[in-house]
Amino acid sequence: NRTFSGNGKHPSPGSWTKSLRPDYTLSIWPSDISEEMSEKEELIVHIHFDAKYKIENLVIDQLGDCTQEKKELDEEKKNQQKGSYKNADLLKMHAYKDAIKRTGGAYVLYPGTDVLEKRGFHEILPGLGAFPVRPSRTNSGIEDVKDFILRVVDHFLNRASQRENIAYRIFDIHKEKPNKLKERLPEAYGPNRDFIPDDTSVLIAYYRKENLDWILKNGLINLRTGNDRGSLRLGPSETGARYILLHGEGETLATKLFKVTEIGPRIFSKENLINKGYPSNPAQEFYLVYKIHPDIEEEFIGRTWN
Repeated sequence: NRTFSGNGKHPSPGSWTKSLRPDYTLSIWPSDISEEMSEKEELIVHIHFDAKYKIENLVIDQLGDCTQEKKELDEEKKNQQKGSYKNADLLKMHAYKDAIKRTGGAYVLYPGTDVLEKRGFHEILPGLGAFPVRPSRTNSGIEDVKDFILRVVDHFLNRASQRENIAYRIFDIHKEKPNKLKERLPEAYGPNRDFIPDDTSVLIAYYRKENLDWILKNGLINLRTGNDRGSLRLGPSETGARYILLHGEGETLATKLFKVTEIGPRIFSKENLINKGYPSNPAQEFYLVYKIHPDIEEEFIGRTWN
């Protein structure tokens, strides 16, 4: 009967709308950090179970906190316990899952016979469902709940789970205030489904005019390595660059935008470039070489960058 208070701003725990109180909540987070920290870093996962049983008499302890919010929650519980598993009960599980932050699943416990287990994607979590739990000499149904919890434990032992990846992305995206970028960019569908401005990097590379024909003919652009001024330092944005924008001497307005067609650069020796007919005499022993192509999205055709 943990109460998840409402209206707390991200990344605070609880519900982001109204206060909710599931019957049972199983909360899982890494043992080396506090529950408070695990909420802030999207590392905690709540799994809720709500009992739906018909009863003849119901006595609610009115002692203690008698605020209006508590009275409303107690009345809601009283109404819930008068019915058995039905569509409204599953809708309540949807409410738990969607309103209570960091909820991985919500499940009805009811005196029936059928197990209902729905998965949001491929893994056991996120999920919704119902488990039949009832008095019986032979099979109370609690074994289904036990099996489910053991599978949840096994799921958390998988450190490469999709749920873990989603949790990290939520944390990484929402830890800062959102950016605004109102520009004409390619829509993120089809081949460009992964076109996310924050994850899309563009290299700005210098070229000599006498080398431009060779660059266009071979679809290659070579960049300097080493410690000299203007050398490229490799990091995730550089190795994963999606475009290269070329600028020449004295150019402050650039129009030569190319798409990188291979994953990361290759290393060419001076001899490799000479053998490919490179017009200038390469001054360094090795270069980083990107494979590029002039076919770019229509949104970028004819654009000029300062």
